[in-house]
Amino acid sequence: MLEAFIGTITHTRNATLKLVADLTDDQLTIQPAPKMNHPAWVLGHLLMVEANFLSLLGGTAPALEANWKEIYGGGSVPVADKTRYKPKQFYLDQLAQIRSQIIEKLKAVKPEQLAQPHPDPARRDRFPTIGHTVFMYGTWHEGYHAGQLSAWRRVQGLPPA
Repeated sequence: MLEAFIGTITHTRNATLKLVADLTDDQLTIQPAPKMNHPAWVLGHLLMVEANFLSLLGGTAPALEANWKEIYGGGSVPVADKTRYKPKQFYLDQLAQIRSQIIEKLKAVKPEQLAQPHPDPARRDRFPTIGHTVFMYGTWHEGYHAGQLSAWRRVQGLPPA
């Protein structure tokens, strides 16, 4: 079962990477409409979620800057200011590093670990266990944001990738 899950998250990640492969750093913060999630925000948001995902599996993610959640967290508002965001290669390198650790952790994870309650009681209504959280963020969440990238590309007149 976990092999199928690893295959799914790998396929989803490859789709995300394809959607940003041809973008320049200057394109990352273009916003065709106010508050629209642009590629820099999406990549930084995915990086934040990946770090949390790895932590739930018992790994140690690289420390993100203190204001990361303010810039990339749920409910944050993306802006077209390029200076507020990182270069594309930073996001890609960090995402790759964390994802390789996630896959190693998933290969060794025990069912009992996935059955443990979510460590944050405030999130247990939506995600009662670590397994619920891992599966939701590993599959649906990135696909959702890849859809945003695909729509963004279309508005920019770029091919769907």
